[in-house]
Amino acid sequence: MTGSTWTFVKASWKGGSEFVVENRNGNRLTLVAKIPEGETPRHFTMVDAFISSLACCTGTNVLFLLDAQGIVPRSFTMKAECVFRHDEPRAFETIHLIFLVSADTDYEVLHNAILRSVTAICPIAVTLGRSVEITWELQMTKK
Repeated sequence: MTGSTWTFVKASWKGGSEFVVENRNGNRLTLVAKIPEGETPRHFTMVDAFISSLACCTGTNVLFLLDAQGIVPRSFTMKAECVFRHDEPRAFETIHLIFLVSADTDYEVLHNAILRSVTAICPIAVTLGRSVEITWELQMTKK
């Protein structure tokens, strides 16, 4: 095996479906499996956090690739649209990432950075892509 191993997080149950997750640096985040009926959402669900991690991982790698070329977008936003099976086996059927980018560069430069991030660099996307179809689109403006 060529990878490295270390503990990423510790999840401590706090009752109901609530867990407090602590990373290796001691930072904490509260996650819930579902929001109780009638309550105002205060925390991300575990599925929200999972998909957020995918979006942030792919987005960050795109930004790193652009930065290496001296490109700094004016704005960079991502959306994730998912089709999720509620029956068993519970799984994502598809995940579609939408990259909304405003930058002074060619479309092809952004396209290649996104393609590389989603298919080769982001470990979350690469691993997840082995079991679910991940598609993406780029919506670019040059304002």
